[in-house]
Amino acid sequence: MNPHQEALLDLLRAARGAPADFRREALAWLERGIGFDGAVWGRGRRLAGGQIAIEGAELFDRPRSLLADFGEVAGLDPVSRAFGNDPQGIWNIRVASRYDARPTRPVGAYLRRHHVGQFLLCGTRLPEDGALAWLTLYREDPARPFSPQAEEFAAFAVPFVLLAGASQPLPPPAQLASDPTNAEALSRREAEVAAAYAAGRSYKAIARELELSPATVRSHLLSIFRKLGVHNKIELHRRLVER
Repeated sequence: MNPHQEALLDLLRAARGAPADFRREALAWLERGIGFDGAVWGRGRRLAGGQIAIEGAELFDRPRSLLADFGEVAGLDPVSRAFGNDPQGIWNIRVASRYDARPTRPVGAYLRRHHVGQFLLCGTRLPEDGALAWLTLYREDPARPFSPQAEEFAAFAVPFVLLAGASQPLPPPAQLASDPTNAEALSRREAEVAAAYAAGRSYKAIARELELSPATVRSHLLSIFRKLGVHNKIELHRRLVER
């Protein structure tokens, strides 16, 4: 048995003896073998098309808004869909190159806004109920990718860690506050885009009317949703009426 296997065995034994501290102990051990500056430990269900409904998650060294804002871009993210379709796989992602195509640029902008330059996603399917569990490990530095050795270590260790921690409940996903008195002011262009979108116009129609690209419209909407603390067109319309 090599040192990694021995350390993992000790950690799995600790999961039975001190469950309250297990996730932090597990991440500290993984950090020594992989090296990262933030993480999310999640659990959820696969939806049609591979998207994931998050049932619980815990963030480490990243703001709560990382989870709260994910709904804005979840439908554009091919990596989360790939994980939903193959939860046993591992994804070693450099944000700048993986999200450089026009349809996925809002995902890249969201990740950079939350200090993610690289991430390593690894998960498993839980045998008890078929739910998905995963760890996403982050690095802010875009010039410091995860090495093949780090990827290999994660592929070996993370599924065991997730299975050992499966019985411990995770907090529900963070939600953005929706207080109109604290909303950041919209720019003039954002106000125009918000009004048009809330009125039912499509991205393409707004782009034609305001002489913008659809990608720019999408970027404005991401900013609008973040500033107003809303997650869909109905909430946006209600919020604009309030304002």
